[in-house]
Formats: sequence, structure tokens, C-alpha cells
Amino acid sequence: MDSLQHEKEEKIQLHILTTESWRDESVWWDPSWYGGLQHIPLPSAFMWTPDINIREAISEERQQSGVFVRVNSSGWVSREAVAMVTLRCDLAMMMFPFDTQHCNLTFQSHLHTAEELELGLERSTIAPISTHGEWDLISTLSALQLSQSQAGRHYSRLSFQLVLQRHSLFYVLNLLVPSALVMLVDLAGFCVPVESAERLPFKVTLLLGYTVYLLLATDLLPPFKDQTPMLGVYLVGCLVFLSISLSESALLLALGQPDIHTHTQPSPLHRLAQRLHFRMSPPGGAREHRDSSRRGLERSFRVLGSCGRGCVMHRLGEELGEVGEELRRLNVRRGERSDALRLMEALDSLCFRLYASALTLFMLSLGLLWTMNS
Repeated sequence: MDSLQHEKEEKIQLHILTTESWRDESVWWDPSWYGGLQHIPLPSAFMWTPDINIREAISEERQQSGVFVRVNSSGWVSREAVAMVTLRCDLAMMMFPFDTQHCNLTFQSHLHTAEELELGLERSTIAPISTHGEWDLISTLSALQLSQSQAGRHYSRLSFQLVLQRHSLFYVLNLLVPSALVMLVDLAGFCVPVESAERLPFKVTLLLGYTVYLLLATDLLPPFKDQTPMLGVYLVGCLVFLSISLSESALLLALGQPDIHTHTQPSPLHRLAQRLHFRMSPPGGAREHRDSSRRGLERSFRVLGSCGRGCVMHRLGEELGEVGEELRRLNVRRGERSDALRLMEALDSLCFRLYASALTLFMLSLGLLWTMNS
């Protein structure tokens, strides 16, 4: 028996070789009458053959090996049938790609009741099964003789169960490992200084690249109906973590650039900094400094055109005092900027610890679930 599975259509193709034996009481002879002849081959059209069908089969294509039957002198008739059978199998994709699937294979007759035809397994073991593609049969087929009642009549049937395990190396190398490497690169992105202008484009590029990767990797994922595969949870979780990392970098950059605010009221990030006891000037402070400098220079040019030498010297003295005051404000501003950078670094360090801990917990949880259900 060879197996090949199409999970997108939830079908499994089996190449089956079966040996069927039954006793025909109307056919027998004494071998001594025919020179010790024990058995003869006959065309199957000359003999009665049971109508054995597969209950789960969607399509069945039989080859020519079953056109002859073998009849022995005691009336036992046997035949070998080779068929390519396509079965319907409900797939449980929760543990994909480390999943194990169970598919049923049931032989039964629709014409003959249990009194006329009783199915049984001649041997307790099944011949070795070869598999192709990404599936492997991990256990011997189990058989069970059942009796089913339909319209007051009982029919015999023989049921097997196929236990298939997926070869997951292909999905590990093409889905799990690349996503893990992307997350490692994202963690390494925290080494870029938080005030650097290159950090935010780096995070954006990483997020967009991973989004494109997920679009291309969609064809590798099987369809699912009832439960989301854990691999899908893993990929979406990585995308969420990348989005959180990008948001954290954008917020910290906004915190470190107070000049981008045009309103006079402090932003929520500035209020957070004040609650954390970090000294930071209001967003409009830098603009006020520029306005005062511009007004002082305009006044100087007006004085030069309307005053004498003594007046000019007096005004220049006032201007020099204002320049000194401006330098003092710049020093204060530089200190506040240093405080803002220390706040950004402290928050970035805290976010990195929380981010790395949550990511590690997420990875370990999925790995533990995959291991426990393998």
C-alpha cells in the first residue's frame, strides 16, 4: 500500500494491493480424478465474486490484476486486486506541521447481508506500507469487525485506521526558522541608539519585509476550518511583536523630539515624563526662545537707525545681556535634552526587557504545546 495525501482538498490517495479469499460451495473436485490437480486459474467472469466496496472512497480505479481468480480443489477462491483509491479524510490541523492524522478505511458489501457474506481479516498483521511525499505511516493498521444494520438487515464490514505523521522538516526550514531569525534581528535592533534617526526606518523595513514574506508563504499553509493551526498563531504572533516593536520606537522618538509639537500644552508623553520626575520643558519652549532672539535682533536694527552713539552703546549692552540670558537658556535646554535622552534610554531598556520576556514566553509556550502533542 502506498499513500499520498492532498490536505487542501482533505483527500488521501492509496495504492492498495488486496488479497480476497472466499469459499464457493458449488465448486470442488477430487484432485485424484485429475492427476493431482490442486488449483486452477479461471477468468473472474466465470465465478461468483463478492462486491467489496470502500465506504470512504471518493473514486476508485482498479487495474487488470483482478480479472482472474485462483480456485483450489476444496472450493476456496482467491484473487488479488490492485486499485488506486481516493479517500475523504477529515484533517485535524491544530498541531500543523507536527500533526498526526487518523484516516479510516472501511471495506463493506452493499448487496450481501452478514448471513450471506461475513468479512474477516485472515492475518493479524499488515504488509509493510511505503509512503511518498511528506507523510509516513507510524503504526500498523488496526482492524475491527463490525456489523451494521440498514433497513432491518445486517451487513458485515471491516474497518482499518491509518495513522499518518507529517514530515515537518520542510516547514521548519521554510517557515519556523526564517520567522525566528527575523525576531532575532528585531531584538538586535534595540542595540541601535534610541535617539538615532536610523532606528525607526530599520523597524519599518523589517515589518514590511516580514509582511511580504507572509504573503508569499501563504501557499505553504494548508486550509483550516474549525481550528487555527499553531503555525498560523506563531506567524501572526511574530507580526504582532514586530508591530509592537515599531510602535515602541516611534513613541520614544516622539518623546525625545519635543520641538515637533506646535501646541503649548504638553503632550501625554511629556506628562508621563513629568510624573516620572524627569525635567523636561514644555513643547513650546524652543519656539519661545527663537521668537525672543528674533525680537531682540529686530530691536537692535531699529536702534541703530534712531539713536546716537551713547544710545547705541546702551542698547548693545542690553543686547549682550539678552545674549547671555539666551546662552543660559540654551544650557538649560541642553540639560533638559540630556534628561530626555536618559528617560528615553531608561524606557527603552524597560521595553526591551518586557519585549524579550514576552517573546520568549510566547516561543516557549508554542514549543511546549507542540512537544506535548507530538
